[in-house]
Amino acid sequence: MQLSYCYRRGILSPRNREAEIQLRSWDIAHPVLVEFISLNNDADFDSLWDISVFQKINGLCDSMIDDYEEEIIEPDKLHLIVELIETEFQNVRSVSLQNFFEAFRELLLNAINNQKPVFFIL
Repeated sequence: MQLSYCYRRGILSPRNREAEIQLRSWDIAHPVLVEFISLNNDADFDSLWDISVFQKINGLCDSMIDDYEEEIIEPDKLHLIVELIETEFQNVRSVSLQNFFEAFRELLLNAINNQKPVFFIL
């Protein structure tokens, strides 16, 4: 099954080597262990877009995170996103966005500690 079908509008990171291999193939043959943040709430997604979260990540990581795109950020660049969250997005007013950034930061730190990439399926 295509990765975009399984994890549409989300951010995820593999929790083990088997999951990473399948995710990198952009096809899931059987269940895999991942850490996943859903972005299915249109209001939150639009808010993230409005405050240029993905555009700023693209600038830092030389990536192309965009609506209806799939992108991988390798472990060596994830610290840049953590720093971005800590410097630019600590004071968002929306409780929902505060929860998102807390979960996103945790996902990134776990990925860094496990040397795993992060996948953006928008």
